[in-house]
Amino acid sequence: MKKNNFLVISRVVVAYILWLIIHFGFDFLVGDKLSGKVPYILEMLLSSVIVPYIIGLPLIYLILKGMDKYSYEDGLDSRGTFLNDDGVLRVSGLFKAFAVQEGFSMPVIVISTIILNILGHGPSGISKEEIFGEYWWYYLIILLGFAPIIEECLFRKILLDRLLVIGVKPGIIISAILFALPHVISQGIPQMFGTFIIGLVWAYVRVKTGKLWPGIILHILFNLYGSYFSLFMGSTIPTTMLLMLINVIILPIIAVIITIKFAKGVRP
Repeated sequence: MKKNNFLVISRVVVAYILWLIIHFGFDFLVGDKLSGKVPYILEMLLSSVIVPYIIGLPLIYLILKGMDKYSYEDGLDSRGTFLNDDGVLRVSGLFKAFAVQEGFSMPVIVISTIILNILGHGPSGISKEEIFGEYWWYYLIILLGFAPIIEECLFRKILLDRLLVIGVKPGIIISAILFALPHVISQGIPQMFGTFIIGLVWAYVRVKTGKLWPGIILHILFNLYGSYFSLFMGSTIPTTMLLMLINVIILPIIAVIITIKFAKGVRP
């Protein structure tokens, strides 16, 4: 590895580790002490919004300020998958990216969840009672508004912009790893594997479009499908079986077809 590349990665990782310490250190050291002593909604805001992003995000930015950033004009889509001749995003390209992200991430999440259940580990992540319960409006704002915007700004803007300087492929892979790791703490191992895959897709779309908002849209769609649609479909045995069919067979087949066409140089 070139010395400059090592320095870039090291600086990004140091900033990232400090962010993790701030984010999850608060939960481990202070979170339990606040439980029951402050309103639940304030506890959630401190844990998922104020500490990690209002406090932690500026810290990352200050540490990484002044680093070289990737020029997205160098990697813009030249095959017409995401952009037309005028540089306008193709809606069809966005939906194909959605199919790929779901088709590769969902079976991994489903299968790893089943394995963990067999091994005696219960489900993790947001439950149906939480997302459709008393504070449904809070989860709606977080999952379909705040998180997609702020996480894309952190992982596909602040971090990815710097990491791509070492090379597009390693930059995308490292950024996806950094995106996936916090999810093992907050949502469990299956979600970590799934978010690594979608992290690859969103970083790739960012490189090929040069824009951040397509990733935000894909992020919203992922949360909408993975949280709301999946939990709703899991209400009964027949709908759960239908969801399994979609996640493990139908979506992966579509994703593979799109990927094969893309690999052969055909605009999918």
